[in-house]
Amino acid sequence: MKPRRVLVTDAGRASALAVIRSLGRAGHTVVAADCQPHPAGARSRYASARATYPSPFGDSAAGTATAIARLAHEHHIDVIVPVTDDVIVPLSHYRPTLPDDCVVAVASDAAWSQAGSKVATTLLANSLGVYQAPYEVIHHPADAVGVVERLGCPVVVKPDRSRIIGPDDTLVKGSVSYAHTDAEVSAAIERCGQSVVAQALHPGVGHGIGMVLHQGRPLLAVQHRRVHEVPVSGGASARRETVPADPELLSAACALLGDLGWTGAAMVEFKVGPDGPAFLEINGRLWGSLPLAVRAGCDIPNRMLGVHLGDADACTGALDTDYRSGVMSRNLDLELVWITSVLARGRSSSDIVTVTRRDGLAAARDLLRRGQGDDLSAPDDRRPVLTGVRHAVGHAVRKVRANV
Repeated sequence: MKPRRVLVTDAGRASALAVIRSLGRAGHTVVAADCQPHPAGARSRYASARATYPSPFGDSAAGTATAIARLAHEHHIDVIVPVTDDVIVPLSHYRPTLPDDCVVAVASDAAWSQAGSKVATTLLANSLGVYQAPYEVIHHPADAVGVVERLGCPVVVKPDRSRIIGPDDTLVKGSVSYAHTDAEVSAAIERCGQSVVAQALHPGVGHGIGMVLHQGRPLLAVQHRRVHEVPVSGGASARRETVPADPELLSAACALLGDLGWTGAAMVEFKVGPDGPAFLEINGRLWGSLPLAVRAGCDIPNRMLGVHLGDADACTGALDTDYRSGVMSRNLDLELVWITSVLARGRSSSDIVTVTRRDGLAAARDLLRRGQGDDLSAPDDRRPVLTGVRHAVGHAVRKVRANV
C-alpha cells in the first residue's frame, strides 16, 4: 500500500494518538486535528502537521463538518479517519464536499446508522439469537409504567443514539443511566429526547471484541476485559487487559457485524458474569481502548486503512487473532478519575458494583508499578506524554472539586 496523506480527528484522545503513531510508523503523512488547540496527538513525532476545527458541541455540527472538509482540501488529504461519533455524526449528516477520491474511514451509511442505534442493534441481536439481558424498547415517557417491576431494579436505560444533532444544530450527548423507579425511567426519556432501550442489569465484567472486517468478513480481532470503568458503575474503560479471544463472544461479534456487511473497524461489547455473557452494544468506530490493542501487537489502524482503500492484501486472508494476551494498559485521565471517585465515595451503589477505598488506594499504588502500561507512552514517541499528563491531572482535580 503506497503512502497516503491522512487526517486524524479527535487528536487529543489516546485512541487518536494510537492511530497517528501506527499510520506514521507505516510511512503515511498524518495531520493531527482536534477542536482544542494543543492536543496530545499533535505533539507526536508522527504528526506532520496540526489543525483545528470547531467543536460540534459549542459551535455547530455544520461548522464542524465544513471545517474538516476545508482542512482536507488545504492539506491534500487522501483519507479522513474520524475517531469519535462527535465527528462522524456531523460528517454523515451534512456530507461536505471533500477532495476528489478522499475516503472517509467509516462503514457504509446503512451499516453505521444501524450500528449506532441501540434499538436496532438490540433487535438485531435478538433476531440472531445472541443472548442479551431482558429488555423493553420504550418510545414515550408514559410507556414506562411497570417497567421496573417487569425487569427488576435497577433498570439500565440506554438512549437510542449516543449522539444526536439538536434543534440549534449542536451535538447532544445521550448517556446511559440507571433507574430504580418508573418515574426515573420516564425522566431519563425526557432528558435524552429519544427512544430508549430499558434493560435488566446483567452483573459481570465488561469485555470488548475489537475487529476489522471487509464487507462483513472478519479479518482481525482482539479481545480485552475491563478492569476499571468510568463511571465506576459502568462506562468507558480506564484500565484493561487483553485476554484470549473467547469463541462464543467472537462468534457473536462476527454474526452481528457480518449481518451488517461491515467494512472497517468496530468493537462489540459484552458483559461476562456468573450467568454467562450478554451482548451490550456495537461501537461502530475506533474505540477508547485502541492503544491496548496496538500495544498487544494488533495493528487495527493500518489494517483498517488498507480495507477502506481497497488494498487487496488488507481485504483478504483468514481471521487473525494473533496478539499478546495479558497486556495491560490504562487511560491515565480516566484512571485518575476512577481513583479519586472511589476514594471520595468509598463505593458506588451496592446494587450495581461494590468498590472500596482500599481498591482506590491499590490502584493509586499501581500508578507507579511497572508493567501497567499507559495509553500515551511509547518508547519512540515520548513528547505527547507531558501534554496528556497535564490534562489528566487537571481533569482529576476538577472532578475532585465537583465532589465526584
